[in-house]
Amino acid sequence: MPLIRLNNQSISSVTALPSGVDVGKIGQVVQVTKTDSSTLTLATGTLTTVLTANITPTATSSKILVSYVLHVGQQTNQAYPYSTIRRNGTDIFRADAIGSRQRSTSSYNGFSDNASIQFSGVHTQEFLDSPNSSSQQTYTVNCGGYDGRTFYINIPNENTIALASSTSTLTLIEVLA
Repeated sequence: MPLIRLNNQSISSVTALPSGVDVGKIGQVVQVTKTDSSTLTLATGTLTTVLTANITPTATSSKILVSYVLHVGQQTNQAYPYSTIRRNGTDIFRADAIGSRQRSTSSYNGFSDNASIQFSGVHTQEFLDSPNSSSQQTYTVNCGGYDGRTFYINIPNENTIALASSTSTLTLIEVLA
């Protein structure tokens, strides 16, 4: 494949892309990790915060890429764990209402015993948010379950020591306009 010469210059003498080529810019990156485990027993419709991160955008035109990896396990109790992304206490990315189902960013039905899984099934969930603010923003990943049944964060279940524990992360990336 031949090399293309930008502005009739050799590759070694190109110091910048031609004007009009916008590649986007990263303003800042914030990441929090959860390395310990949690045991959660929640009534239907009740949420608890699992991960929290703060970021202060440099401009009101900035967008925030929210990405998380969350490991969840359960025993045979069918807790049906789910998660939501919130900004300043308000859900910002969740499914539309369908009957009486809980609205979530992602969920897991958990039909196998002793499974340590990630909510998204593809190891992350991402959402590009537009807070339209230059004030500090607090992003959280919240978890809920079904009917007071127990599930776990970062461990497959509390009794199986042969299975490894995991870590969970929440990453915020400011994308400058």
